[in-house]
Amino acid sequence: MKLVRPVRIAPGVYQLRAIGAKVTALFGEDGVVLVDSGGRGSVGLISAGLRALGSSLEMVRLIVLTHYHPDHAGNLSKLVAATSAKVAVHRQEAAIINGDEPAPNPYRHSLVAGLTKPFINKLYGGPVAVDYPLEDGDSLPDLGHVQAIHTPGHTSGSLCLYVAPHKTLIVGDALRHRFGRLGPPAASVTRDPVEAMKSLEKLLALDFDIICFGHYPPLRKDARAALQRLVQKSG
Repeated sequence: MKLVRPVRIAPGVYQLRAIGAKVTALFGEDGVVLVDSGGRGSVGLISAGLRALGSSLEMVRLIVLTHYHPDHAGNLSKLVAATSAKVAVHRQEAAIINGDEPAPNPYRHSLVAGLTKPFINKLYGGPVAVDYPLEDGDSLPDLGHVQAIHTPGHTSGSLCLYVAPHKTLIVGDALRHRFGRLGPPAASVTRDPVEAMKSLEKLLALDFDIICFGHYPPLRKDARAALQRLVQKSG
């Protein structure tokens, strides 16, 4: 498989190729923090991306999930086994990740949810202990300058991460960036689209220039202004 080189987002912030969704790597003095794990089978791709940056799986200290959907969390159990990293998720989704609660089907439409149930369940990895159940406003244990922002809507425990020194916002699936346009999360796999849009207003309180997405190229220019236009248009 051809290596797709990591994409530099900001100093010490890179996007890595994975299966299903991108993984963001945050480099600190004591190691690497990964945001999301990609879908099942992503360990090799993530390892190759880290090696291209002069690092390795052994340097990963923490894995933070933006939400439980299998394209973002399906590879978590294998990645934890390969790295011995700690795991952080929003408190509302900790029971899903550790196996105490079944993962809800991502699709809102009941017919689609029923049709996809047999294979969706196979996309989730095994249960993983959650070391850090995060709350809104918490700083990451291994990177104190990175703040967790609770943005419910896409899922109940959706998180964005704010890297203040680099004015960078990592949004997972809380936003989309398609054909050069910023948009809300896909309604078909968003638990509550209205709440998701309301959560975006909270992000406008932050000072950021760059938005990093789970599935799309980063928005590097006038990102906050673009989000403000989206919120105003939707209001």
